[in-house]
Amino acid sequence: MYVHGFSLPYAQLRAVLTADLVIRAPNHLGDLVLSLPALHAAGEADVVVRAWLAPLLDLAALPGRVVPLGRGSGGFVRCARALRRRGYGRGVLLTPAFSAALLFAAAGVRQRRGTDTDGRGPLLTERVTRAHTNGLHRAASYLMLVTGATPAEPAAPRLPVPGVLRDRFADLVPGAPAGPLIGLFPGSKASARRWSADRFRELGARLAAEGARVAVFGAAGERALTAHVAGGAALDLGGRTDLPLLAAGLAACDLLVTNDSGPLHLAAAVGTPTVSLWGAGDPAVTGPLGPGHKLVRHAELPCVPCVQNRCPRRGSGTVLPDARRECLELVTVAEVEAAVRQQLTVHS
Repeated sequence: MYVHGFSLPYAQLRAVLTADLVIRAPNHLGDLVLSLPALHAAGEADVVVRAWLAPLLDLAALPGRVVPLGRGSGGFVRCARALRRRGYGRGVLLTPAFSAALLFAAAGVRQRRGTDTDGRGPLLTERVTRAHTNGLHRAASYLMLVTGATPAEPAAPRLPVPGVLRDRFADLVPGAPAGPLIGLFPGSKASARRWSADRFRELGARLAAEGARVAVFGAAGERALTAHVAGGAALDLGGRTDLPLLAAGLAACDLLVTNDSGPLHLAAAVGTPTVSLWGAGDPAVTGPLGPGHKLVRHAELPCVPCVQNRCPRRGSGTVLPDARRECLELVTVAEVEAAVRQQLTVHS
């Protein structure tokens, strides 16, 4: 079988690819998790990834080497030099940015395959047009970029969490287990994907009053947010979990309630059921994969999905008086609480 963009049959192609292939992994947590099936399909290929995300790939136990990319021009130059010393014949770019193609060109990677985006076409030797990725789930598009073949169904990422990490997280959660452990992740860099912090707080208080143990997760820069959401009812873990420990914490949860964000995909990969709150995002492209996931969204709005990071709407809404972030404002605490109860019943 011949595959798009390559001149060899797939069986021969894979042998060639794994010999001297380097892959530029995505820059964001959720996208990186969704790329795991493609990275595993690449065999012993080496993977370039932002340094802060490298520990996640260590957990994934990829057969190739992980090459961390540091910040700024210094990190770019050091990474380019490291890649040049290894003399890669082929490179695949899972990131759409110009800088990723420039890195591989500067590193002397001879053949460079990626999407023809961000004005980087002249830096590519094998261009994949948007027509080949439109309508695909992101996990499927990553697999197509690496192998040339488009899967009928995107594979669900899987990420093992070692016992030592599970034990470390258990030390952060005091007391003997009683009710279910429910995680809340209220953060997101995109305002169009963030449910109200006050509603997260109310949800946590309701769940705690019903006997659940509630833990609020977030990065170090989100401590004010996690403290507000936790209030006096939940355990505030803001800034207390690095990336591997976050994976362990999500694996320990019976359920995660989260915005459309990276931890949604991380929870899915470690096998934790989720309730996710959707505003601007398009689940057909970036929805969680695998069983056990319930999406709460109001797709009846004519603007959904808009996939904008900031809501562009102004004036009167379709249902509410104010159009701004109407998709998320329509998601009520009672609606999410009902979804949580349903998930706990199904997955208990």
